[in-house]
Amino acid sequence: MLKKRVLAVIAALSVTALTACSSAEAHNVSSVEATGPVAAAEKPNIVFVLTDDLATNLVEYMPTVKAMQEEGASFENYYVSNSLCCPSRSTIFTGMYPHNTEVMTNTAATGGGYYMFKGRQLDQNTFATDLQKVGYRTAMMGKYMNEYQAGTPKNPGTNNPVGWDEWALAGSGYAGFNYQLNQNGEVKRYGDAPEDYMTDVMSARGQDFIKRAAADGQPFMLELAPFTPHKPYIPAPRHENLYNDLKAPRTASYGKQNKNAPTWLASQKLTKSRIAKMDEQYRQRVRTVLSIDEMVADIRAQLRASGVEDNTYIVFSSDNGYHMGEHSLISGKMTAFRTDVQVPLIVVGPEVPAGAKVEDMASNIDLRSTFGDLAGAAVPTTVDGTSLAPLWSGGSLDRKYVLVEHKGMDVDKMDPDTGIFRSPIPPDYAAIRTTEWLYIKYNNGQREYYDLLKDPLELNNIAGRVSKTRIRQLDTKLRQIRECSGQDDCGTAQASGAKTPAQTATPSAPAPGTTAEPTATSPVAAGLPTTE
Repeated sequence: MLKKRVLAVIAALSVTALTACSSAEAHNVSSVEATGPVAAAEKPNIVFVLTDDLATNLVEYMPTVKAMQEEGASFENYYVSNSLCCPSRSTIFTGMYPHNTEVMTNTAATGGGYYMFKGRQLDQNTFATDLQKVGYRTAMMGKYMNEYQAGTPKNPGTNNPVGWDEWALAGSGYAGFNYQLNQNGEVKRYGDAPEDYMTDVMSARGQDFIKRAAADGQPFMLELAPFTPHKPYIPAPRHENLYNDLKAPRTASYGKQNKNAPTWLASQKLTKSRIAKMDEQYRQRVRTVLSIDEMVADIRAQLRASGVEDNTYIVFSSDNGYHMGEHSLISGKMTAFRTDVQVPLIVVGPEVPAGAKVEDMASNIDLRSTFGDLAGAAVPTTVDGTSLAPLWSGGSLDRKYVLVEHKGMDVDKMDPDTGIFRSPIPPDYAAIRTTEWLYIKYNNGQREYYDLLKDPLELNNIAGRVSKTRIRQLDTKLRQIRECSGQDDCGTAQASGAKTPAQTATPSAPAPGTTAEPTATSPVAAGLPTTE
């Protein structure tokens, strides 16, 4: 638990109406009306913004989110446990790794989706149910789970989410228009008018929820989950002509082929047509996040107007990242590379130091415990993660490893993550990552090992040069984490741990005509730690 809790908010005698943002009139929010004082409460409010496929390289186009980085804490080593929407969201809700939720894909046909989540009764035991038990009013707007359906006007209420007092959820809001929302058990259809743009509808409903909950003096948890910047990358009409000359970032790994790549990754090339396509996709992705940033600005303005900003945590993140040209891969995700699994985690709120950089290894398994800690809610010991709240106050977490899991699958036409320019899908794998190295083991027996100290771009696979003894140690550690269950078990498996036998690697001579890489005659030379 946090050592200090935020004391009662001093009621203001009056609150001046605030302008939501410069383009507010265009997106149906001209100003935020001051609603007056809020009944004092020791429990803080929580606003959780969970974006869809937002890579770290998009934050620079989001001034409000960038301001949050300056005002609060940023987690520099935050990773998701699966770089696919539904498995990651299942982990966020439950605090459990995919091997424990058993939600491994987006659709029931391939071993995942909403019906797997609900069928295993995972919806009965989430951070939302935790907070409800200690008096929180909960609300969720936007995307819930892949394959979730809002219902029909003639058959409403069949897919009402457990743990939420209010909701406005869509089955498929990816296009931004012409969708239907399950709004507290009633289904409403939205059209193609500018004011129907889904992110704006979410923003307006979220502001209304805050206004009412604050006026009632009840602590609240609000999750805002836009369907963007997920493809088909549809921006709000007011943004569709911006950044016309922008191109996908030409990072140092853009268009580069990995050395000693596994079969699925080998021989990837970026053609002119694919490069042009990705540049257009990137422009669209940037345009879509502009409305998300405006939503965050409007929500923050409403918190101020309602007199609860000083007692509210805002958490901003994404369910997974996205690659666009790195490793010569066309647009997509599902890999264990940094582009796909490292996402923003930014927190502002009471007692969060401005500009704090948290270097500890963190995962989306930790969000449920973090929310519970902030709210003073008990979290089951079956949860795999732990609270991150002490970290922004100078605490530390004894964790060396984070796990990434993935189930390879055939293309399911019902899965929104398929498309014409579809990135190759890796076969089944599990991976462990530290600040020093990345190890990936595929079910077909192939492996990847990257020395992140010497190869931060993850381009040179040196698995073939690591000793058999070291490989056995890595496999043992990987298996230990893949089989862990519960906070104690997973905490032990991911901790620095006891020393293991000395590690050695077999040196190998470079092939003729190639440049010699650092030899792996010692753990230090290979970038390997000397202990587990």
